[in-house]
Amino acid sequence: MSQQDPPNHPPGAAGLGWGWTQYFESTTELFICLGIDGVIYEASPSWERTLGFTLPELRAERFNDLVHPDDLASTWTEFARLRAGNVHLPFTNRYRRKDGTYARLSWGDSVQIGDRSYAIARDISASEDTQAALHTAHERLQHLLQSSGVVLYAFRLDEDRALSFISNNVAEQFGYSPEEFLSTPRLWLNSIHPEDRERVLAESIALFEANTVRREYRWRHKDGTYRWVRDETKLARDLAGNPLEAFGSWLDITERKDFERTIQQQANTLLELSTPLIPVTDEILVMPLIGMVDSRRAAQVMTTLLEGLGAHHARWAILDITGVGNINATVADALVRTARAARLLGVDVVLTGIRPDVASLLVTLDIDLAGLTTFGTLQAGIQHAMRRSGPHR
Repeated sequence: MSQQDPPNHPPGAAGLGWGWTQYFESTTELFICLGIDGVIYEASPSWERTLGFTLPELRAERFNDLVHPDDLASTWTEFARLRAGNVHLPFTNRYRRKDGTYARLSWGDSVQIGDRSYAIARDISASEDTQAALHTAHERLQHLLQSSGVVLYAFRLDEDRALSFISNNVAEQFGYSPEEFLSTPRLWLNSIHPEDRERVLAESIALFEANTVRREYRWRHKDGTYRWVRDETKLARDLAGNPLEAFGSWLDITERKDFERTIQQQANTLLELSTPLIPVTDEILVMPLIGMVDSRRAAQVMTTLLEGLGAHHARWAILDITGVGNINATVADALVRTARAARLLGVDVVLTGIRPDVASLLVTLDIDLAGLTTFGTLQAGIQHAMRRSGPHR
């Protein structure tokens, strides 16, 4: 195919001077001259760099043979407009590279002179790949947000703390749509449980010093129920250190709170069962202790014993430590303090189950047992209390 320009057509790049030739050879812009039947008459070297075909290989192809099949109809439509009115509207399409992949080109300025079309395109594949990557990343983030239940937000640092952004999954978590949040500046603040609101606002002030605050509080769902929320907020600053806005996340932790409450209730029940108070007579109460006694259980011993003494109006209390596995200084001190507290109520206290190792520890620690009666066995302690109390009612 002849590459000479026919009469009455602009000369090729070689005839426009050295400066133009240098630009034509090095530019990334894709210059091309096409015939009405799609024959490629002239193409800038940038085509070779973009598609991988040499210029002779390009000239051996018809232009439409390189267009992606899905873009062929729209491409011919655009070139028909160009030939009809010398006006070309920018559009994009895909062209086959030598390796079989496709480059996306964006077409800009063009002109029709006689039966020749002169046009300029630009390879936007990298930009499109970036957009595709961003779209994929966005879709991945949305999936992760939906799966995790974490709601992302940002708010302005004004009096209302009006939201400037909130993730789409907020409706699933808290009932209100993103539009409702963004159009109602005080929706979040006003929905915080009244008992928690003052504390949350006070803790929020620390954001400007610590740059990060974490809070847990109750928030009213759109259905009227209260949900426990874990709220973590960070402060964004400009290069000069001035606050710009705050952003963070909300996570519904109601199930965790319910679980913790259930565990606490079970622990309290077990603790109560581990400190039983058994009436032997109207005047004598026995508390047998079994297992380990830590500071929490020691406190429960005192509470249960004092409340039981008040309810039963007993005159004698027997603390039996036969089943306690290990007595240390802390436990011994707690038991003695419990006995003294009972004596303040006018109750005589007997400590039973004193083994040799326990007696040795009490002596070593120099614990004051004044006012306490001790026995090696529970039976001996009960017999002593019954003799001293006289005929029981």
